[in-house]
Amino acid sequence: MSDYGYTVEVPEGYDEAVVRARLAMKGEGFSIISEMHVGGMLGPDAGDQRQYLIMGVWNSPVSHRHIDSQLQAAVHLPCNVVVQEVEAGAIVAALDPIDTVEATDETSRATAEIARGALERMLQTVAVGAG
Repeated sequence: MSDYGYTVEVPEGYDEAVVRARLAMKGEGFSIISEMHVGGMLGPDAGDQRQYLIMGVWNSPVSHRHIDSQLQAAVHLPCNVVVQEVEAGAIVAALDPIDTVEATDETSRATAEIARGALERMLQTVAVGAG
């Protein structure tokens, strides 16, 4: 875990990291609701060819637990998962959902805890890969 969330490395490269992330997210019940490729938009310091993908994901099984009682919880459930190319391969990262909820909102916090567990398992799967 980093200061901003969770990060795992995939030494096999960017394309492999994207495939692993997609499969692992599906395995944890996440759906990709948006994608944005921004590699060429990161500026000259990042390099024109660097791959950088932001996936907005939603975990429907998590969301249905508390949405009925507190619609506020839904704003915390879409998660950004980032896959970025680095010299040594690729990095897959996700924000810790707990960081986005108020400590006093127990319903949202409980939902974020469930989402956190799903993201942790998803990233562990990405790190291990198929082998």
